[in-house]
Amino acid sequence: MIKTYSLTLKRDENIVIQDFNFSWSRGENIVVVGPNGAGKSTLALGLSGIIPSAPGSIVIDSKDIKDYNLKSLRKKIGIVFQDPETQFVTTDVWREIGFGLSNIREESSRIKERVDAVIEDFNLKDILDRDPSSLSAGEKQMVAIAGIYAMQPEYLIFDEVTSYLDRKSRERIYELWESTASSLLIITQNFQEINFGDKVILLENGKIDFEAKTEDIEKSAHFSYDSAFFNLLRKNKQAIPQYDRILELLK
Repeated sequence: MIKTYSLTLKRDENIVIQDFNFSWSRGENIVVVGPNGAGKSTLALGLSGIIPSAPGSIVIDSKDIKDYNLKSLRKKIGIVFQDPETQFVTTDVWREIGFGLSNIREESSRIKERVDAVIEDFNLKDILDRDPSSLSAGEKQMVAIAGIYAMQPEYLIFDEVTSYLDRKSRERIYELWESTASSLLIITQNFQEINFGDKVILLENGKIDFEAKTEDIEKSAHFSYDSAFFNLLRKNKQAIPQYDRILELLK
């Protein structure tokens, strides 16, 4: 389980997340939604140990995140960003997929074993010699995801990874979400993706405004049409694909 205790996170010295208490159980998939600037990406960076908490704490499987070394932390939790190019550091797909494993100093035989397995699983054989920056948006995102999957983290964060993808690429990622053994935290502004979570959290101004099991949202009778969930949905309708259809489904 990952738990936060009175967590505060800053970006450029500005407090974005403050006094944040949250839990993410092993085997649980969580969807986090909310408007731009709500703190979703900052939360992802904090949970994955990329930015420090000050004050407050993050505990991963009963151990403070500060007590993990890089190798053990990356085996616990991984993150895939909205813009995959921010993760690319090499000039060919094979080395890109293996970079994370190399960075945590896995043995070369282990790197080859994992990279070859992920290439097979992700059907990336035809682009192995390509520079990742030359790929299509969908291919770039699949390479970025493959690099994280190769490390086999127990917890995996996807930060708006489907935002700029075509339908075919989104559906491939949805297949991965359904089949992975990792516990997922999916950050999205696409309310259609809430069905991939066991629980949905609405984040606004760095705080949890609403939290519910997905099955309860689907039974919409549990919520009034003036609830925080629907108010935030309406407030951000310009950023939500198929807003009217989603409202119809939730009525």
